[in-house]
Amino acid sequence: MNNSQLKKDVLRRKNAYALALLAGLSSTASVYASGDDEHDDHRQHGTHNHGHATLNIVQEGKSIELILESPAANIVGFEHEPKNTEEKQLVESALDILKKGEQLFVFSPNALCTQTGVEIESELAEHSDHEDEHEDEHEDEHEESGHDEHEKPGHDEHEGHSDFVIHYQFSCDNPASLESLELQFFKQFPMTEEIDAQIVTGKRQFAAELSATRFSINF
Repeated sequence: MNNSQLKKDVLRRKNAYALALLAGLSSTASVYASGDDEHDDHRQHGTHNHGHATLNIVQEGKSIELILESPAANIVGFEHEPKNTEEKQLVESALDILKKGEQLFVFSPNALCTQTGVEIESELAEHSDHEDEHEDEHEDEHEESGHDEHEKPGHDEHEGHSDFVIHYQFSCDNPASLESLELQFFKQFPMTEEIDAQIVTGKRQFAAELSATRFSINF
């Protein structure tokens, strides 16, 4: 198993754990959650709707887990493998923004919540990592041999829907003061029109439909 596959496996297990916890705490969220690999694969490769995303939030004590799933088109405007420098820069820029969860998810100040971790899974991110710089150095050689021209169409034929799956971890020093969450996601990624959220906290469990004009969650 290569490093990329290993990272995917670890993230899938963590996502499955958080979603299973959500299901265990809320029967209404059970349709979104399953710990088995088959359901996890279905989540990632099943129906996806441009402009829409899903968000699962689980708060347990001081810990908060967020799992955001979005079509890549909402994030970077395309879903194919980055084909040029401009598209690679779009992916890199999006990754930099996505990693800064504290700027995308603003919790009640008095709750003193800080981001403790983030993991991002996306085929586009894999194609845009630093290893691609190594491939670019040999691009001319591939073009001369005609090898590159044969490979790229083949990849395009097999490309389907691409998603971003981001798993955030937060820790709140004063969870009793956790009253609200504001999403700045719509400002950063305006192609996202709606986010369907499932939330479980120490106070209650509920669903919310979020948008650029309805971006706050009251816990």
